[in-house]
Amino acid sequence: MSQEKIDRIDLQFEHFQKALARLQEALAEPESSFLRDSIIKRFEVSFEMAWKTMFRYLTNKGERMAPKAWDVIPVAFESLLIADAGLWDKMRNFRNDTSHEYNELRAIELAAYIRSHAEPAFKAFQSEMLKRL
Repeated sequence: MSQEKIDRIDLQFEHFQKALARLQEALAEPESSFLRDSIIKRFEVSFEMAWKTMFRYLTNKGERMAPKAWDVIPVAFESLLIADAGLWDKMRNFRNDTSHEYNELRAIELAAYIRSHAEPAFKAFQSEMLKRL
């Protein structure tokens, strides 16, 4: 792999790590409706940065797939970048739902899901990438 490709992977991963740090910053605060909106937005950005990091890493390793989250997630699972493709698929669906409508009860549910499932999944992915880079 060329140094230029490695640098692009590192840069994409750095963007993911910054997004995750911002999400974790929001999760550390007491929840309010204002903060909940921030958690959801930061989840969206973290998810986008995560799958794009996966895509860049996997394509540079020779994998072929469309640059779409639903195509990248199964390949990331097969390559052991992520441990649970179903969880990441659910995160993708949540991410898509958040950009189309707003419902307070749904926002409360999503913020709880982000705390209990998404943030640990992001941390596990981060840990795996740190081992590989």
